[in-house]
Amino acid sequence: MADVQVPEHKERKERNAYLSSRVKETTFREWVVANQIGISMTTLAMLLALHNLYPSLRPYTAPFFQLSYYDESTNSYVQGWDDVYFVFSAAVALTGIRAIAIEWVMQPIARASGLKRKNATRIAEQGWMAMYYGFIWMVGLYLWKTSYYWGDFAAMWSQWPARPLSGMMKWYLLVELAFLMQQIFVIHVEERRKDHVQMLSHHIITSALLGSAYIYAMYNVSNVVLCLMDIVDVLLPVGEHRTSCSKEAPTNVLPQTAKILKYLKYETACNIGFGLFMATWFLTRHLIYPVVCWSVYHQLPLNLTYGCYTGSTSEFISAEPPNSFAYMLGPYFSLDNPICFNPTLKWMFLGLLLIIEGLSVLWFSMIVRVAYGVICGGNAEDSRSDEEDEAEVENQPVHSSVHLAAKDATAETVEGEHAPGLDRRRSNGTASVRARGRGRVPFDQSDRKALLGRIGCEKPT
Repeated sequence: MADVQVPEHKERKERNAYLSSRVKETTFREWVVANQIGISMTTLAMLLALHNLYPSLRPYTAPFFQLSYYDESTNSYVQGWDDVYFVFSAAVALTGIRAIAIEWVMQPIARASGLKRKNATRIAEQGWMAMYYGFIWMVGLYLWKTSYYWGDFAAMWSQWPARPLSGMMKWYLLVELAFLMQQIFVIHVEERRKDHVQMLSHHIITSALLGSAYIYAMYNVSNVVLCLMDIVDVLLPVGEHRTSCSKEAPTNVLPQTAKILKYLKYETACNIGFGLFMATWFLTRHLIYPVVCWSVYHQLPLNLTYGCYTGSTSEFISAEPPNSFAYMLGPYFSLDNPICFNPTLKWMFLGLLLIIEGLSVLWFSMIVRVAYGVICGGNAEDSRSDEEDEAEVENQPVHSSVHLAAKDATAETVEGEHAPGLDRRRSNGTASVRARGRGRVPFDQSDRKALLGRIGCEKPT
């Protein structure tokens, strides 16, 4: 009898050892992710308390809560270093709002709709991105539609280097910059994606471009470029662009709005959303956006006189800037410093714009490739799946007779000719094996091929 109970006892010990190995101390990154609401709200509450309880500190705390450098005579604003404080507080506020929207509003709604925990988290993240981009895009579109450069890209340069801007334009540009800062924070503290380097590069380049354009009083082109980018991000957050509403396609390959529709099982609406997304992406990022780049290259020199101007009054000083790079940094330190523009600066701005376009082409090629595979009848293979999935495949131990899983993972047994827990699909006399969720078979390619051979399946194509 004792001999009969040994395998069960051994299996229990293996399971306990495996579960114990999964228990680890919470890292600082995990603590930050779990306490985003508390950290952000506490930081803002402390600043607000200092602002209200100590009137002598208000000149220092006010820039965190309101726009700075207001000119009553012209009812407009200019730039300055105090804008950095507003960007910081806006980034902190966006972090807290995002966490509240996801954890307290959208996740409960998604779970109440019958979605499992992981899918509920995904749809909550997509819902927040759609909410933010939808709102900020409408603000930007309103500013563009009511401007003098609506429908005329050449007019974007006609009033440069006039520094004053409206309160709404200033708020819009600073919030967009704060959101980019917050996104850099998010991609470092949350689970890393395979395209982490591309996303980090995109956010850094866009932040540098937007910040420099703000300092150099190029609000108009900033407004146009942001509108062209944000309308796509309403349908697809840049960090999540994946395609296909196919039932067999991973849900993480769906565009923003289409992904939400798929989670809610609106397959037809999902397909329509995906088609709208691709058309919008191509129109804005590969047709209109290059026209903006052409305007920087061709129309800017025709409508903007190269040379240096006074920082405060925008009066022309000289046709040639000093023979050093110091003139480029002058506007960053003081509004009173001369602001200059020449072919070197034009190519620097244009180069950053073209890098962003190059990243868009790279991402769109991935989307088209996956969409083409689905149209041709193949399974959508996500070329940008989360690294967390890959990490789970690599880190989970393999047992010859039993695969142990923790809590939300499904236990899978691979023994002899049987593999319970695997999702088997047979078509035309062949079979393919696909592991679901966190319970996927954690073999490398050689082990996976050997496993498929043992259970009589060919490697899926």
